[in-house]
Amino acid sequence: MIALRRHALAAALFCSPLLLSPALSPALAADTAAPAQYQGPLFKRATLLVADIDRSLAIYRDILGFQGGEVRQSLPTSYSYEVFNLDPEASLRTAMLSAGPSQVRTLALFEIKGQPITTPQSPRPVAMVINAVNLPLVMEKIKAKGLTIIAPRPLSTPEGRTGTETAFIDPDGHLIVLYELTGP
Repeated sequence: MIALRRHALAAALFCSPLLLSPALSPALAADTAAPAQYQGPLFKRATLLVADIDRSLAIYRDILGFQGGEVRQSLPTSYSYEVFNLDPEASLRTAMLSAGPSQVRTLALFEIKGQPITTPQSPRPVAMVINAVNLPLVMEKIKAKGLTIIAPRPLSTPEGRTGTETAFIDPDGHLIVLYELTGP
């Protein structure tokens, strides 16, 4: 009986919150520590300059499925004038689009009136890559808009997933690469 009590006492002490405290047991603390927070860069959004925001919303929101898109007039003091090298007399309207609740305001459309927008076409300097939902239907709608389409081809990711990738040029000359994974 005494031996049983000693074992129970030893077990109680071994499992004591004092002994489990990270301050008193550094080896245990190392095993239970939460992973370190990511300290690197965070991608916030891509911004596209467009000539007609309603036409662009019909693609990015209505066909590709981005959410939001309330159009707002920018103030003449907006930092965007300086950043994008815009004529101070140009009018600027914006719409922010989200790709679901975890990717809020990841795409901005900036409509410029009063200054032409030029987008280099060869070589194309920038592409947005977007995971499309129901790629064949999306591309059917893109084709119906009369946009330039780059032929689809099979896709194989470094992780071994398979699918299809294709691309189109939006009305303002931006290259948009779409893909959909269908295989394991």
